[in-house]
Amino acid sequence: MPSFLKTLANGPLDVPWSILALLGGFALLLIGGHWLVQGSVALARRRGISMLVIGLTIVAFGTSAPELAMNVVAAASGQTALAFGNVVGSNIANIGLVIGLCALMTPLVVSSRIIRLELPWLIVITALFLALVWLPPGVAGHMGTDRIDGIVLVLASIGISMQWYWLGRRDLRDGLSTESVLESEAQTVPFGDKPLLSWMALIGGLVLLIAGGKAAEQGAVSIATHLQINEVVIGLTIVAVATTLPEIITCVIASRRGHADLAIGTVVGSNLFNIALVMGITSLVKPIELPEDGWITLLAMLLFTVLLWPIARTKRAIGRIEGVALLLLYIAVISWMVMRQM
Repeated sequence: MPSFLKTLANGPLDVPWSILALLGGFALLLIGGHWLVQGSVALARRRGISMLVIGLTIVAFGTSAPELAMNVVAAASGQTALAFGNVVGSNIANIGLVIGLCALMTPLVVSSRIIRLELPWLIVITALFLALVWLPPGVAGHMGTDRIDGIVLVLASIGISMQWYWLGRRDLRDGLSTESVLESEAQTVPFGDKPLLSWMALIGGLVLLIAGGKAAEQGAVSIATHLQINEVVIGLTIVAVATTLPEIITCVIASRRGHADLAIGTVVGSNLFNIALVMGITSLVKPIELPEDGWITLLAMLLFTVLLWPIARTKRAIGRIEGVALLLLYIAVISWMVMRQM
């Protein structure tokens, strides 16, 4: 085995290789997530599954696939602080960075009844996660989420997905329902009539997600070691923004097409999946101990989530002024948290 691959498997890496592993890992995560969605959509279409189900589940989950792969690999390697920072940082970035950028492009007006119902649920799930972190038994005498908490979170993600689909099917004229169908129909699947290629894309996507997760995890840990900073900082910043790229791409395209419900729905769905499914599965793989100053990052995530509450109450647009405010708040909060952790 080449020395670089031996080092990648056992770490740490030199600085140039750390950067290469991190960037290469992110690229594999993005490509793997895309292949996974493409293969899944092709197989779902072949089995006659409705476009609504595809749009509200497969395509929606695809944006959280990089976070899930990254976290599972990090947790399996014992890097739970990195996994914690990735999810919390991704949820903060989804609201502050993604919605902020989209609002700068065009005002976002939520008309979907589904989103207005799911936004309060996002606040509830976020609060539930904070409660599970705080409640005993914790992890090795410290606050955190153990495997029982992981089961609770995974069950919550299943319940949310079922409710989301039920609401969408009950009102096919809902903004999110129609835009999700349009998005799933717009998915380019060149091998849609070739099941073997569809399975190869799906399995290949999973392989790339695992490989990308390992490379990105090792690169992130090595960079943190060389810079002598906390792994939570890397998770909150570089890793979180990189794994949020699918949401950025999806939401920017949706907002440019005038699909504000889909843009906001992508963020809400991604944040729900990140907390319930990603952190749930991560806790099953390895109990997550709350890092030092972890409560500050959790409260920051709750703050950004609550900022979306007015959208659930009114049809008021998120305009350019609000977009700039979200971006500035995101930069300020992340900078402050990084300074505390360093």
